[in-house]
Amino acid sequence: MRLLESGVGQSMGWQASGAWEVSVVSAGRTRTVLRWPAGLAALVIVLAAAGSAPAQAGPGDDEALYAQCRKAVQDLTEQYRQVENAGFSLACTRPDGTIADPKLWWPAAQNRPAPTPPITADPAGCVTGPGRPVVDTTLTSVLATAGPGEAIIYQYQQLDGGEPINVSSETETLSFEPGYLTPGGSYRWRARVDDTEEQARDPISFGVPDDEQGWSPWCEFTVAADAIDYRGLGDVRLEALNELGLRPDRTYTITLTGRQQRLLRAGTNVGRTHTRMTLTGPRWTDLLLQLTESAFIADEVAAETDEDDPTAPDSTPYRKLVDAISVKLGGPHHPQFGG
Repeated sequence: MRLLESGVGQSMGWQASGAWEVSVVSAGRTRTVLRWPAGLAALVIVLAAAGSAPAQAGPGDDEALYAQCRKAVQDLTEQYRQVENAGFSLACTRPDGTIADPKLWWPAAQNRPAPTPPITADPAGCVTGPGRPVVDTTLTSVLATAGPGEAIIYQYQQLDGGEPINVSSETETLSFEPGYLTPGGSYRWRARVDDTEEQARDPISFGVPDDEQGWSPWCEFTVAADAIDYRGLGDVRLEALNELGLRPDRTYTITLTGRQQRLLRAGTNVGRTHTRMTLTGPRWTDLLLQLTESAFIADEVAAETDEDDPTAPDSTPYRKLVDAISVKLGGPHHPQFGG
């Protein structure tokens, strides 16, 4: 075995009866974790390349071999328990260098029930196949129930083979944020209990394949093709866009006077302007937020300026322009943007 301690700059050899390999690394943090690697063969190659050849003595029986490996690494873990962010990766091999069945190393699975009953936001509940529910918004939500005080991890992916995405939720409901889902897209999702508290109680944890972690059954839904597409929202706050009554996937054309154009250029990063201007909903929202910020700054500067100073800035023109553009866009007369 080879011990590698980053920041210490030394390594030492250490062997025991058994064919196994361990890598210990400290990186200056506060958590000690022992995880079984998903790519065991790759790990063995990496360690061998680093000069960490396994000991060749020890039992040939897989069960006994893994029992010996487990005992050795647990002893080592106790020794390095106080080392900040010590990470342990273990690979056990037979005397001939072949890898024994990795599943022998995994502890017996806990009888932790999957969250039940999983249901979608639609009254149809958990459905798969052609009868899956159709939701009318990309901002839909799904729900799985678990035990009291248990956090839930959700996983979802597109039905056409998209990458699965894990989302941790402190509540039982997972609300999809703008841009997560696509109009017309079909998705499946499932949930399981988060093991964060369990890992906090026991800093030594053994990785288990993703499909063996107590997931609920898959549930499916489809987003209506005419749902609002929020992928173009960008950094604009959804609340501000909704207050103006605009959609992120549409453009809006309004007419501005010459004075209004000058104020818009002075109070925003709009660049060039025209009498008739066509911009997307998020861009108009962004410009009105910038005008509101310019009015706020003008008030702050005016408060620090002598009231008789004729050069003191006036926020009124900016605020009037915000109101005028909002009305032209079909929004409220005096948008507050959540303020």
